[in-house]
Amino acid sequence: MNYIKDNKVLYWIVRITDNLVSFFIFATILVVIFFMAIQVYRVGVLFPNVEFSQVLYMVAMVLILVKAYRLLLFYMESHHVSIKYIVEIAIIAPAVELIFVPMQQTVFVNILYALFSVGHLIIYIWFYNALSAIDKECVEEECHG
Repeated sequence: MNYIKDNKVLYWIVRITDNLVSFFIFATILVVIFFMAIQVYRVGVLFPNVEFSQVLYMVAMVLILVKAYRLLLFYMESHHVSIKYIVEIAIIAPAVELIFVPMQQTVFVNILYALFSVGHLIIYIWFYNALSAIDKECVEEECHG
């Protein structure tokens, strides 16, 4: 990365790009916080009038949004996110849709959700050791680089 510091134009471009990505991540964090607030409000306001499965769905959505928030916040701090955590969200989010509100989608969409979740679960299990090794390499590179 020393060649970037030596070239002022390239360094300027990389810095602006990094700032734009950071701004985008910050805006995404704000959107996630907004949606979490809406979900918490819906749980609180609609709780007496909603059936239990709908409340569970809303709580599960809040938990997914909290996981996404923490992931984005961690990226803002370290500019690195483990791919394992992204795959976990990719497994959990469609599974929540399938478990709590399967009647809101068509059968075809539910099948796609199921295939998506199972596919990511297989990837996660099959490549867990490789993903862990990549994460370790990346963390070591950041610490020593």
